[in-house]
Amino acid sequence: MTLRAFVTGGTGFVGRRVVRRLLDAGWKVRALVLESERNRLPEDANLEPAVGDVTRPETIRGLMNDVDGVFHLAALVEPWVRKPEEFTRVNVAGTDHMIDEALRASVHRFVFTSSLSGIGVTPGVRIREDSPPGKVFGAYEESKAEAERHVAAAYRQRGLPAITLIPGVIMGPGDTRNTGKYLLSFVNGEWPGTFAEESFLPVVDVDDVARAHLLAYERGRIGERYIISGEDRKWGDLIRVASSISGTPVPSRHIGGRALWLASRAGEAWAHVTRASPQLPAWLADFLLTGAMMDNDKSIRELGMTYRPIEGTMRDAIEWFREEGLFPRRPPTEAAGRLGQPIENPPGSTEMDLESKTSDERGPAAGGPRRPKRPEPPG
Repeated sequence: MTLRAFVTGGTGFVGRRVVRRLLDAGWKVRALVLESERNRLPEDANLEPAVGDVTRPETIRGLMNDVDGVFHLAALVEPWVRKPEEFTRVNVAGTDHMIDEALRASVHRFVFTSSLSGIGVTPGVRIREDSPPGKVFGAYEESKAEAERHVAAAYRQRGLPAITLIPGVIMGPGDTRNTGKYLLSFVNGEWPGTFAEESFLPVVDVDDVARAHLLAYERGRIGERYIISGEDRKWGDLIRVASSISGTPVPSRHIGGRALWLASRAGEAWAHVTRASPQLPAWLADFLLTGAMMDNDKSIRELGMTYRPIEGTMRDAIEWFREEGLFPRRPPTEAAGRLGQPIENPPGSTEMDLESKTSDERGPAAGGPRRPKRPEPPG
C-alpha cells in the first residue's frame, strides 16, 4: 500500500530534504507551496504541488482528505524582521489552521517541526523532552514555542495525532540565511573577533533532521516530542573547525560579553532606522552568550536515530559555499588581511539540488549512534 503525505515548507532548507526522502521511500507527496515557489519543487511523478498558504485556511481545505501523514514544517524563519507580529501570523495562526484541517481530515499522524524554544534554555543544564520550561530568545523562538503549545493542547483536548520534533542548531549545505549565514561570514573573513567561545551549542546535520521526520512517522509515539540533535559543542570549537576546513584564520581579538551585548543592541536600533537586518540581532547575541545543551537519548532509543559528526557537515557546507561562488579559494594570508573588513557577498543560489547526496550517502556516523558529548556545564 502506497502511503500519502502532505508536506508544508517543502521548498525550505529542511523541508526539501523531507520531500526527497519521502519520495525515495515510495511515498506519494502533496507539497503545499506559494505560487512563487512552484518551480522550486523537483519533477517527480509522485510529487503533486498544491498552491496555498497556511495563513489562509480556505487554501488548504480538503488537501489532507486522502493523506496518511502530515509533515508541518512551514514557518517564517528569519533572524530578524521589522514587524515581529509576522512570526505570530505565520508560525502560530498558520499552525492552528493546519491543526484544524488535520483533525477534520482524520489524518493518521501529524508530525510537527518545532524548535529548541519548545523547551527553552536552562543555563548549564542539558535539556530533555520533559525538562521544565526555560528561557526563550527572540520573537521567532517565542512564536515557535507558542505554536508547539497549541499542538500539545490539540493532542490533549481534541485528539490530534501529533508527534513533535525539536531540532538543535541545524547545519548543512544549502543555507545562507540562518546558521549558514554566520558560517559564511566567518569563512569570508568578516568577523572582527571571536566571542562566546565557551558557550555550548547543540548542533545537528540537516539530513539527520530530515531523516528524523520519517522515523517519527514510523516509530514515534503520538503525544510525544523528540529532541533531534547530534552533539553539544563549544562555539569556540566550532569556529576552530571552520577555520581548519576553510583556511580562514581565527581572529586574534576577543570580544567580551558586555561589548557584544551593547553592540547587538546598537545594531538592532540602527536596523529600525535603515530597515536592514542587523548583523547580529540582540536575541542571538543573548543566546550565544548563554548557550544550550540538549539530550538526544530519547530519539536514539525510540526512533533509532544515528547522528553524523558535525565536522563532516561543516566541511560539506563550506565546500557548497565554494561551489556557489560565495567563498572563493584564496591563500590563507589573504583571508588574514581581510579580517574585520566588511565585504559584499556575491549573489548565489540558496537552494540545493534535491538529487544531491544525503548524509547517509556521504557516510555513516563513525562508531554507530552518536550521543552528545558530556561536557561539564559552563560556569
